[in-house]
Amino acid sequence: MKRLFDALNRFDFRQRYDLVVLISVAMAGMLIVASLYFAAYQYTSNYTRQYWKAYTLTFANSVKYSVILHATTVSQDIVQTYAGDRNVLKASVFESPHALIASSNHKAFACHLPASPIVQTQVRNSDDAWCFYAPLYQDDDYLGYVELVVSKQDLDGFMRQIVLVSGFIVMAALVILFLLVRRFSGIFTAPLLEIVTALTNVSLGIRGHRVNFQGPPDMQRVSADFNDMLAKIERNEQILEQCVTDRTSELKIALDGSRAANRYKNQIMTLVSHEMKTPLHGIGAYLELIQAALPQTVEFDLCRSFHANALERTRDLNELINKVLIHGKLEANKVELNQETIDIKALMEQCAAKLAPALASNRNRLSLTGEPGMMTIDAEVLRHIVGNLLSNACKFTADGDIQLSWRHENASAIIQVRDSGCGIPSEYQQLIFEPFWQADMSLTREHGGHGLGLSITKRFIELLGGSISVYSEPGTGSLFTVKIPWQ
Repeated sequence: MKRLFDALNRFDFRQRYDLVVLISVAMAGMLIVASLYFAAYQYTSNYTRQYWKAYTLTFANSVKYSVILHATTVSQDIVQTYAGDRNVLKASVFESPHALIASSNHKAFACHLPASPIVQTQVRNSDDAWCFYAPLYQDDDYLGYVELVVSKQDLDGFMRQIVLVSGFIVMAALVILFLLVRRFSGIFTAPLLEIVTALTNVSLGIRGHRVNFQGPPDMQRVSADFNDMLAKIERNEQILEQCVTDRTSELKIALDGSRAANRYKNQIMTLVSHEMKTPLHGIGAYLELIQAALPQTVEFDLCRSFHANALERTRDLNELINKVLIHGKLEANKVELNQETIDIKALMEQCAAKLAPALASNRNRLSLTGEPGMMTIDAEVLRHIVGNLLSNACKFTADGDIQLSWRHENASAIIQVRDSGCGIPSEYQQLIFEPFWQADMSLTREHGGHGLGLSITKRFIELLGGSISVYSEPGTGSLFTVKIPWQ
């Protein structure tokens, strides 16, 4: 089969078309000849059998009286008379059950005598002859039967002549039809071959090829329209190439700008990390020394208050710089996990203890729910996640309750932080994890912050292979659920 397809692939479109037409015509011719043969054979065979069946009945009526009179010589003469037809191979007369009275030929033929008496007209068929049987009756008395063996030679010869003549006529007609179809196929296949050649050149990038269809005005109009299409394709290719060139130049410029911005960002990160944190630590240290040196008298209460505020702002600035640095490392995929085995309850208690000043500031109450359990994880990352969620809950809750709970469930640690604060509108619940985003972006917003906390928290959770979700209703509080693998 593969070799056949390979051979067909070597032909062009017109040759394939002619081959398909030739095969179709040949199959149609064979079907027509076969149909004619079977129709003629059935008709002729039935007609011939009916003729010889009537002939056998006539033979039976002719010999019946000689059988009644037991005139064997007369019966033999009648048998010879009916056997005179050149198609009759044998004519015989039998008494009941199978006693031979007279026969024109004592040779055996393909049709064997029936085992039971012949009481009605029968026909038995063989490859070369028919055997016809007809009973002999005198009133209701059964006398015997006659046998007539008829050759099929004339019928077979007649059928061969029909096949030869009809086959010759049909094949001659089909050859003429094929030649006509092949002649007219060139009118249709030639334009298709030209179209295929033109499209092949277009796919290879060869321009300038045009088609020229010969024929009626319709074909010439198709040729003109196709050439117009080729011209438009070539113009569009030129425009597209120019657009690709321009876009490539723009992308190169953008890439260079991105590389420059990346270098600039790295320089800023270095500046923030080394040139800003060092003096900031110095300022904080000096403020702490000055605050400790101030006398504990009423006259210096205002100074101590100013120093305390300045020191708090210094710590806020340091925290902001740390979060910017962490966010930059996360964006650059430079955060590496340091796995260690910890007691999750002890870590949760540490995070709660660190939140004590913020709880006192907003007059909130914190409750912890969970059992001790050992797990292997980056403790600093987990501490940052829990601490940020608690800090956010405390910041947006006043005179309320905050609940921190954890549990071990299906090889995962489920950590939940619930608060009774202001809540988050549904349209903002997915935006809160975007960096530098806050529900109130105005300079006069009630709650401070820089919008990096939850973004960093989500990136840390994903780094641990976990997920975070939020459920909140405005005015009733929020519930943050963290799910991370328990190892």
